[in-house]
Amino acid sequence: METFFKWMKQHLTFKTFYGKSENAVCNQIWVALITYCLHVLLQEQLQHNGPLLEIKKTLQNLLFKGFDAFLRSLFRQPTRFSRGRRKQNWEEEFRVIEHQFTEGEVSHLDDLTYDPMFN
Repeated sequence: METFFKWMKQHLTFKTFYGKSENAVCNQIWVALITYCLHVLLQEQLQHNGPLLEIKKTLQNLLFKGFDAFLRSLFRQPTRFSRGRRKQNWEEEFRVIEHQFTEGEVSHLDDLTYDPMFN
């Protein structure tokens, strides 16, 4: 029984219960379960491999649009591709700084009185 309520808490969203009677709470839980099942059935029918949350958000955004607009938005190709977090090449950066130091390009750092904020 605990796993069912844990699943409900994770997958069904109840911001507030609109009634205080047992019947009102049960009805709201049933409506949330039916809505979740309809989302799952829609995902299976469309053979959508993405997360269920994507279908939910797309339905919320295009609620009063046509079904063709919903399908276009759900299956659109991304316009940008992420390259992910890039790793810093510290060895190459050290070589560049070392080269600048040996060539004398950083001699202004030797002067302790130099402050670019006040000059």
